[in-house]
Amino acid sequence: MKNFARYLVYTNIFIGACAAALTAETYTVLGLPLALYWYILLLFLSTVFVYSLHYYAKLKKPDSKEDQRLRWYFYHRRLLPVMIVSSAILIAGGVLFHANAIFFPGGTFSWLNLSCFILVPLLSLAYSHPFRLFRSDKKTTLRQFGLLKLLLLAFTWAFTTTILPVIMLAPGALAAHPLLLPLFIQHFVFIGALSVLFNVRDYEEDKRDHIRTLAVVLGPATTLRKAGRLAVLVNTVVNGWLLWNMHTWSEWLVAALFIPVILLWLGFNNFPEDADESLFIIRFDGLMILKAALLIFAVARF
Repeated sequence: MKNFARYLVYTNIFIGACAAALTAETYTVLGLPLALYWYILLLFLSTVFVYSLHYYAKLKKPDSKEDQRLRWYFYHRRLLPVMIVSSAILIAGGVLFHANAIFFPGGTFSWLNLSCFILVPLLSLAYSHPFRLFRSDKKTTLRQFGLLKLLLLAFTWAFTTTILPVIMLAPGALAAHPLLLPLFIQHFVFIGALSVLFNVRDYEEDKRDHIRTLAVVLGPATTLRKAGRLAVLVNTVVNGWLLWNMHTWSEWLVAALFIPVILLWLGFNNFPEDADESLFIIRFDGLMILKAALLIFAVARF
């Protein structure tokens, strides 16, 4: 069981499935046309590519063999290059095949879509790949900026799973979806809460690398207690706002929105300090899949 979990997580297929699930949730809640199914597959492949590249870069760190996941990659040394190359080829093929839908929505060229397809990948790559700041001789990554690490992850995930698929529809489509902003903020605060949990798990690594995350600044115990309460409160309020804007009431919908919040609360209050990394990821990143599945099921009932 543990070996299967590691293959599922360490190939980055699981995290790709999380991105696909949140996007499918957006399609369902906003009623996007099924003709855009290709975006879900493209985002899945892009997530696999970015995360594989991230861990490939981490293999070059001098202390990489001390990390459980990186030791696994050393043992399966061909895996990451295969995942990177194969996902890159499939992404390129998908973009070329759907070039008209991506860059010419509504029959006219979209500079907005082109900008998104350039800036979002660059932002994702800058998270783990060193770049030189303006007028600086030192290279750094965006993850080196503690709070920015959390905000960047939350924004990138929320943007690519809610805003970007709507942008792919046609110019002006953003204004046609009154639930888009509440859903975007819901994804943002939910993934932000998950990021806090991962900040706590990565406490020793971030402290060693001088990354001032919440866990490093406040300490793991205080982060779990104080940031956990705030995260649960904010998610509760935002989910209530989303429910209000849906202009409907159903016990299924209430359950779908608030069960993930309860599980978040349990995660902060029963943090598994010594859990295997792959099982930890399945437990907490898996909340994205559970959250999406619950809301898709609830919306489909009415």
